[in-house]
Amino acid sequence: MEIFFIVIIAYLVFVYVILRIIIPNSGFKKSSLPKVIPQEFAMKIHEINTNSKDYFDYLQEAFNYITTTFYGKRLETIFLFRYAFEDVYKYKPGYLPCTSLNYLVRIFLIKSGRFIEEDIKVKTVPLNFFIHQYLQVKVDGKWIDVDPWSAHLEIPLGKHSFLFAI
Repeated sequence: MEIFFIVIIAYLVFVYVILRIIIPNSGFKKSSLPKVIPQEFAMKIHEINTNSKDYFDYLQEAFNYITTTFYGKRLETIFLFRYAFEDVYKYKPGYLPCTSLNYLVRIFLIKSGRFIEEDIKVKTVPLNFFIHQYLQVKVDGKWIDVDPWSAHLEIPLGKHSFLFAI
């Protein structure tokens, strides 16, 4: 029984401390956003902003764009673990880890001018194989869960995956 507790403590230290220190955008505080973003993203942000009737509509459309352009999946999270350490801008549409997807969502929200950093919380899911995070975004005084990595699990805007999401 003692070895079980040692393993659990080691796991928690690894997932909640070490990984959060070494993986970009997964730390104990939010990563700062870039001053300049790729033109493609700037144009898409402007397009979504122009076509959105309110803050929730903007959030929904930004979420839809990000989750149809990029995706998260368990096997890729394991086999493409190195992606978590690379610049999010260098990827073509396709797989990104949850930390990078959340970073993109933050960029889209903040750069739209509709949201500020205080409107976005980075949340960590307990008991996951690696570290998993999602966002909570404040819209009209309510906090909405935003988990773009879990869109492949058909988890919609407003919900997030928990425990050992597969």
